[in-house]
Amino acid sequence: MKSETGTTRRFHFRMVAIAALALFAFALGSRSPARAQSDDGTPTDAASAPAADDQSNQADPSDAEAKAQADAVQQAHDAADAADQALQSATDSRNQLESDGASQDQIDAANEAIAQARAEKEAADEAAQKADEEAQGQ
Repeated sequence: MKSETGTTRRFHFRMVAIAALALFAFALGSRSPARAQSDDGTPTDAASAPAADDQSNQADPSDAEAKAQADAVQQAHDAADAADQALQSATDSRNQLESDGASQDQIDAANEAIAQARAEKEAADEAAQKADEEAQGQ
């Protein structure tokens, strides 16, 4: 029974780590301003826009770029928050393993996951800071 519990915990811990990595990768795949403009339903080239909309679209690109920039900043901060949560979850899982008297192999695997989550958190924090700086620079 104890080996089943250890295996279940190890599986659960790995699934949490994989989910955190997937969320982090998804959050970092933010849209570029050009793609954001095409995704929100506004045409990106003048040939596909109706003539009546040409005058109103001339004012919209800066608004669309500002919105895309704000979205990118928000996504970067969301990724940083998710990475922080993943790190906290990995730490909590390792602490639970230690308190349950898990094997050293399990604890070592948990420590590796913590190190990876910490590196991802640092990268996400840097990306969020860079997004903030780029938004302030415009």
